Amino acid sequence: MGQMVETKLHRNKKKIKDLKQPEPTDQESAFLYHELFFSITDQKSFIEYGNEIFRRISKYSESDLAGQLHKVIRHPDMPRSIFNIFWTFLKNNRPVAAYVKNLAKDGSYYWVMTLALPWANSYQSIRLKPGSEVFETAKKLYAETLQYEKKMEQQMDKQSAMEAAEVFALDALNKLGFESYEAFMVYALQAEMCHREDVLKSEHRTLDVYDTSITPNSLLPIANNLTKVCHSLHNLSTIEQALDKHAEYILNLAQSILLLSLNAQIGSTKLDKSDISLSVVAEKMGEQSQKGELQLQIMRENIKELNTLASKLNFDIIVAKLQVEMILMFYKEIDDGISSEAFMYREEHAIVQLIDALKPRIKQILEEIGALPECLSEIVYGVQNIEKFLMVLRFIHTTGKVEISRMKSNFESFGTTFDELIREVESTEVHLKQLSDVVYNNKDIAILYTNISERLTQLNEHLIHA
Repeated sequence: MGQMVETKLHRNKKKIKDLKQPEPTDQESAFLYHELFFSITDQKSFIEYGNEIFRRISKYSESDLAGQLHKVIRHPDMPRSIFNIFWTFLKNNRPVAAYVKNLAKDGSYYWVMTLALPWANSYQSIRLKPGSEVFETAKKLYAETLQYEKKMEQQMDKQSAMEAAEVFALDALNKLGFESYEAFMVYALQAEMCHREDVLKSEHRTLDVYDTSITPNSLLPIANNLTKVCHSLHNLSTIEQALDKHAEYILNLAQSILLLSLNAQIGSTKLDKSDISLSVVAEKMGEQSQKGELQLQIMRENIKELNTLASKLNFDIIVAKLQVEMILMFYKEIDDGISSEAFMYREEHAIVQLIDALKPRIKQILEEIGALPECLSEIVYGVQNIEKFLMVLRFIHTTGKVEISRMKSNFESFGTTFDELIREVESTEVHLKQLSDVVYNNKDIAILYTNISERLTQLNEHLIHA
């Protein structure tokens, strides 16, 4: 495929304010689950390219769209505050996903889950049809946010009202259990991809139908390998869920043991010199609590690292899958002879942009997959260290009980302390057993990631040199 030829984008002579504004209707513009469409804009949101499905669904011709601001399709039901969140990500050179209700030229509407990617001096936006349960939640949230935004506009200027509505929307997401908009968008994008794949599976649709004589040979295998990684994330998710369920209890163990050791050491100051051995046991308990706290702190950091890595990998794989599928579908459009004349560049140049944006995403995924085996290994090592820690505490408990039985003085507080110690140990062992079972049962996942990584590396090299 030839090198991309830059041409000057001519702004559309028809400004949005000069266009006849569509009257919104309750009619929905047809958009099917198996379809994807995209647009490319410059950094000021002027449209440089839009594929045929985009033109069909929006009901605008290429001459209508070329050089026009993307907000030509903005629906009045969309809160300005949501767009402000959206643009904050893009201006910080970060990918962003959002539900968006758009307005077609004939007044009909169409909802999309849009994924926008900063690339070079432009933004690429890929859209899929939403249909998950999260979508229903989002529609309700948007309606409430819009109502609040309009209410605030009666009390302050539009900019302040938009900012207040943004706080309102983020607070609503917090109440739904999302710590940030980013957490929500990752969850929503994954939900929509899963819903879409379920629909396509029920319709017996595969990506093979988009393979053409002009499609690079590595694209379909890349898509298939990304699917394998995506499926393997279920195993990783199982480990994460086990960590979330049991880790906090285990990580609090050191603090409990430290308090028990302090009680034992305080009590030991009241003992006769003949009972000094129990003071030594109390001291050892304190030493072990400090060592255990260090081990558990390392475990905490490893868990945090795994969660962060898994979250990034999950998002990047979903993004890459969408990019690959969009590229495959666009090759099919080109092969079918669909073309345009009014946009900044032709189809063959638009496809170069899409592929160039995919390559670094694949590279990033490879780096993240490469970091997983060591990260998982550290978790396994951490579990083993905690098992050893509990064995030492059991030994201290046994030794302490023996020494108490030899004491000339009767100090019930010591017996109570060591009884509490063994209860803490036994309770932690239950949690650790369940956690370690999950970790050990999935420890071979690292081998799977290594194999997929090697295959993806080869395919990405082929794509780079294609």
